[in-house]
Amino acid sequence: MYEKLLTTGVPLVLIYLAWAWGGLQQDWLLPAIAAAVILLVVLWISPPQARRDVASRSLPWWRDVFFYGGLLFLAYLTLQWWNAGRVLFFDVGFQEWRYSSPRHPDWPSAITRPEAAQMLAWFFPAWVLGLVVRSPAIGTRAILGILRALVYGAGLLALVGIIQFATHAKARYWLRPTAEFFASFGYTNHAAAYFVLMGALAAGLLYRELFNVGGALRAATDIGRNPEGPVAARSAPPTLKRARSRIHIATLAVSLVLCMVGANLSLSRAGVILAWALAAFVAVYGLLRGWRRLRAAARVNLAAATIAVLFVFYFAVAGFGKKEILNEFTVKKPIHHRLCPALDKVNLAMGGRWELDQAAWRIWQDHKLLGIGGWGFRYLLALYVPQEEWKTVVQTSGKANVHCDPLQFLAEFGVIGFSLMLIALTALLNVGGAVPFRDPLWVMGVVGLSLVVIFSLIDLPFRCPVILCTWVVILAALPKVTEHAQSKQRV
Repeated sequence: MYEKLLTTGVPLVLIYLAWAWGGLQQDWLLPAIAAAVILLVVLWISPPQARRDVASRSLPWWRDVFFYGGLLFLAYLTLQWWNAGRVLFFDVGFQEWRYSSPRHPDWPSAITRPEAAQMLAWFFPAWVLGLVVRSPAIGTRAILGILRALVYGAGLLALVGIIQFATHAKARYWLRPTAEFFASFGYTNHAAAYFVLMGALAAGLLYRELFNVGGALRAATDIGRNPEGPVAARSAPPTLKRARSRIHIATLAVSLVLCMVGANLSLSRAGVILAWALAAFVAVYGLLRGWRRLRAAARVNLAAATIAVLFVFYFAVAGFGKKEILNEFTVKKPIHHRLCPALDKVNLAMGGRWELDQAAWRIWQDHKLLGIGGWGFRYLLALYVPQEEWKTVVQTSGKANVHCDPLQFLAEFGVIGFSLMLIALTALLNVGGAVPFRDPLWVMGVVGLSLVVIFSLIDLPFRCPVILCTWVVILAALPKVTEHAQSKQRV
């Protein structure tokens, strides 16, 4: 009963966040927080013994470094919220604008309480969901079910976005008017990052089904017995196993294409670049991996299927959004690239991100240890930019964030808060075991997670609750499912 509650709750929360405006609307975020509280209680009262099919890296929450690291980080955010309340005033003596000191100057603080509380609302669900996935109460089969549910939910959401794009909708879900959006996301770069991540996860699950679980391709070409079948399917008749495998392969392939098309039609330049880089990697990886494992007839089928999927992907993107995508890469203001003149006609402008990075770095230099609190950057930005640059750097839209997540987290949480966050994330890596390079789910999962990290260096994917929570869940899930596959190979 406890496992069903946990394994049902995790995908429901994540899919809800994806469909509910990405979790960025505070009122719509409250149900996810309430669900996270319930999941945490269920986790606490669930039996401590591990399931038989759980990998050795599963730890009860009271022995998990992620639990303590995340708890300390949340406690730090709570201190920033409790000590918040700083006002802007003009210092007559220094003839400059300043923010007043918090009630307790030597403690963590923030500018305003509501915005400091938003950090707790973002990170608390991510912490709980990570704990649930790492718990011994959830088996490997259940985790794979969670990951599949996330991919199917993302594919369906991408389909909604594609329909909106094709019909030239002016409102999200045809209900909420928004200047720029895709699917449920009011910020198109968030949509791109989310669908690239889910596309990579879909590719990993697809290849795992094809190469490791005896998928329809191997069954159709009679490659031989598969020793890596899923635990739940070992007792099932071969015909039923093949039927299940074909269904999984078809739905995962469709979800993969939908997510990749969605990433392109979001019209995010970085998203388009990363989506096509991922598509190329997925195709090359699948061909190389399949070429070594399959016989001649199956290799031809795999190559034909890969080319067909790429053509579907290309024509879907070109058919719906070629003009709009090309327009995004059209140069508005000519810039001469000395090293590569061919880029003169490609719009790769960063929208003032370098100036924001410099301001965030200077803010951190003045608040190294404790930071300035959640959303503090938006308040202090004008104080760290020359007044003659306010019109272009401060007073234009989209300047409430650094557009470099690591730098913004460092400036707002300081060395102490940033270190606590890294401790929790490091615990999720489980670097002590062997690296499962042979598992396609691990390879594609790591690629997807890495692409979001790369994206975060020039944008703000981790300031979107659904991306933050989904990223943490995938990172927590990979060591368990991949180590279990390795243990079966050793047996």
